[in-house]
Amino acid sequence: MGYYYNIPLTNRKAKMTKEQYPQHTKAVDLNNIPENFIITYYAKKHGKIITRNGQWTKPDDFMTTGKAFVSKNGVVCFIYWDCDAEPDEKGNQWRMAKNPMTIKATTTIEG
Repeated sequence: MGYYYNIPLTNRKAKMTKEQYPQHTKAVDLNNIPENFIITYYAKKHGKIITRNGQWTKPDDFMTTGKAFVSKNGVVCFIYWDCDAEPDEKGNQWRMAKNPMTIKATTTIEG
């Protein structure tokens, strides 16, 4: 199962109607985002498309979750926990992926 988000740039100050912009009137259901996933997106920092193992919640704190939002420039932003990243000095492994991106559910083996 995968998700693909692609929202074209629009003038956010213009009045949006369902007839003009049907893709903007539907909210993304964050309940459908899997707990563990593989995310692929273009990383401006690296200058290429990257793929990472991600998680919707912080591993040791299930109450701290990622988030998804649309920036003021109309870009879909997705904050997730990067399972492959080296923690920074504060132990932070949160990353932000920007549009376009794909998210595919993965399974985990608990031992």
